[in-house]
Amino acid sequence: MKKHLWLLAIAQGLFLTNNVVFIAINGLVGLALAPVAWMATLPVMGYVVGGALSTGLVARSQQRWGRRTSFLLGLLVALLTALLCAFALSIKSFWLLVAGSRATTAPTVSSTASPPPSWRRRRSARRRCRWCWRAA
Repeated sequence: MKKHLWLLAIAQGLFLTNNVVFIAINGLVGLALAPVAWMATLPVMGYVVGGALSTGLVARSQQRWGRRTSFLLGLLVALLTALLCAFALSIKSFWLLVAGSRATTAPTVSSTASPPPSWRRRRSARRRCRWCWRAA
């Protein structure tokens, strides 16, 4: 049990570090590629807006295929969009970087979009039994 707890703690720390590093590097690369200096943070904005726009899609995919499949699909999207962002940097395309940053948020949303199945079961059991609300 302790092994899994340490693994989860390390994975969560790396996950949060990934977001911070992505935003910092994306802003610097945006500054290097942007045609005008005020557009430097557009890739970061694409990352934030992409997260908001991806939430509904990820929730539907989790309902249809389950959390594991949805998360693996999100990882595939992350890999492809990371390659797209690297390609955008190699050809010095600012707008391709913005588009790639927008799509990169799928794994972030898929890992945090819905509660675990055990929580949903407890909640649905409480809905069926109205007196449980008074007892709790």
